Amino acid sequence: MNFIIICLDSLRRDHLGCYGNDWIKTPNLDKFGYENIIFDNMYPNGIPTLPFRRGLMQGRRVHPFRDNVPLHPNNVHTLLGWHGLSFEYPTFQEILQHKDYVTGMITDVFHFFPPDMNFHIGFDSFIFIRGNEGDRLHMGGTRRRDFAEYLYPALEGTAQQKYLEQHMRNQDGFRSEEDYFAAQVFRTAEKWLERNARYYENFYLYIDSFDPHEPWDPPREYREMYDPGYEGRELILPQQGRLEGISERELKHIKALYAGEVSMVDRWFGHFMEKFYNMGLDQDTAVVVVSDHGHPLGEHGLIRKTPPALRWNLLDTVMMMSLPKKKPAGMRIEGIVHEYDIAPTLLSLAGIERPDSMNGLDFSGLLDGTTDKIRDYACGGYNDHAYIRTPEYYYLVNLQDIKQRYLFDLKVDLKMTSNVAEQLPEVAAEMHKLLEENLDGWTLPEKVGQSGYHRPAKPFKIRKRPYTSVF
Repeated sequence: MNFIIICLDSLRRDHLGCYGNDWIKTPNLDKFGYENIIFDNMYPNGIPTLPFRRGLMQGRRVHPFRDNVPLHPNNVHTLLGWHGLSFEYPTFQEILQHKDYVTGMITDVFHFFPPDMNFHIGFDSFIFIRGNEGDRLHMGGTRRRDFAEYLYPALEGTAQQKYLEQHMRNQDGFRSEEDYFAAQVFRTAEKWLERNARYYENFYLYIDSFDPHEPWDPPREYREMYDPGYEGRELILPQQGRLEGISERELKHIKALYAGEVSMVDRWFGHFMEKFYNMGLDQDTAVVVVSDHGHPLGEHGLIRKTPPALRWNLLDTVMMMSLPKKKPAGMRIEGIVHEYDIAPTLLSLAGIERPDSMNGLDFSGLLDGTTDKIRDYACGGYNDHAYIRTPEYYYLVNLQDIKQRYLFDLKVDLKMTSNVAEQLPEVAAEMHKLLEENLDGWTLPEKVGQSGYHRPAKPFKIRKRPYTSVF
C-alpha cells in the first residue's frame, strides 16, 4: 500500500459542503469526502502549525509539551511546542524508508525552512516552495506602493507589518492564478507523481499547503465570488485577538477573503486528484486529507488564532480518507481521533510494525466497523491553554490562571457561546481532574513562550531616493 497525506493549514471544518456548509464552493473536497470516509470528530492534540505536524509525523502525543528542542535565538516564535523534530523519535517517513519506500515532501509552509526545524528528516526528496508569509525570498523594491491599503493599524511597527510587506514583495511577480502558492504546491505534487508513482514500487508523498492560512489574498475573482463590489481596505492580515478597529463591513469582507482562499485551495486540490485518478493510483494508494486547526473569524469577538480562542471554530478540523480499491461512499466516522493516531493506523493498514515511541492509537477498527470508538475524549493544548472535550462537554483553561476557565455544554451549545463553569461546578471539577490526569504532572515552565507576530520590528532603512531596476 502506498500513501499520500495532504495537510491544509487553517481549514475550518464548517467551510466545506461535506461538513454542512451551503455557501462556499468546494466541489472537489466535497466529492472526495462524499465518495470516501469523513471523520466528524478529529481534534488536534498539538496546536498550532509545528506542534500539530510533529504529532502527525512522529505518531506521538505532543501535548503536554514535554519535549524541548532548542530554538535558534533569532526564531521569532517561542510558543510551547514550537520546535523541530527530535531525533529521538523516528518519523512515519523514516519507517517507510526502511521498508524501501521512496518518500517525498512538497510544501510552502515557510516555518519548515529554518535550519533548526529539520522537518525534512526522512524524505528522499523535499521541495520547499518559497515565498509565503514572512519568508525572505525577495528583498528590495517592488512595483506595489499601496501597503497602507492592506495594513491594519495595530500591526504598524510590529513583526507582522514586516511579514505582510514581505509577503506582498514575494508576490510582486504574480501574473496568474498558477503563480499562487496553493497552485504551485499541487502542480508540483502532480509532477512528483508523474516522475515517481509509477517508477517506484512503493512511495509516500506528503503534501503540505499553507493556504488557506492568512494572509488571505486570493486572486480577484475569488474575492468577487463572495463579496462583489467591495471598495474598502483589504485587511488580508487582521490583528490577532479582539475585533476592535474592524467594522462589520470589513469583517464581512475578511470572511469573503478566507472563503475565497478555501475555494482556491479546493480548485488545485481537485487538479491534483484528477491526476491521481487518471494514473489509477486509487488502486493501491491510501489518501488522508487533514487540517491542523480551524480559524476564528469574529465569533466570540475574536479573530485569527490565539490560545484564548481555542473553541469550536479553531478546534474543529477536517479529516477525510480514501482506501485503495474500497469505496465506502458516505461513510462517516463518529469516533474521536487525534493527528498522532494517523501514522500508527497507516502502518497497521500496511502491515508494518510501529516503533514503541509511537503512542498514537490505531483506528483501523473504526474503518472496518469492528469498533465505534477508540477514545472517550479529546485533549490537547495551545501554548499556555489546555482543553478536554468529551461528547457532552468542552473544558478550556488558562494554565497560567486557572480562574480563566470555560465549560460548555455541547448537548445544547455546540457553538460554545455560554460558559457554564459557575453553574455546573461539579462538572467543571470533573473535567479539570481529567485534564490534570492527562497533564500527568507536567506544569508550565517558568518562561512561557509567545507568538513573535506582535514583537516590535524596526523597518529597514531605505535611501531617500531608492532605486531598483523595477522603478
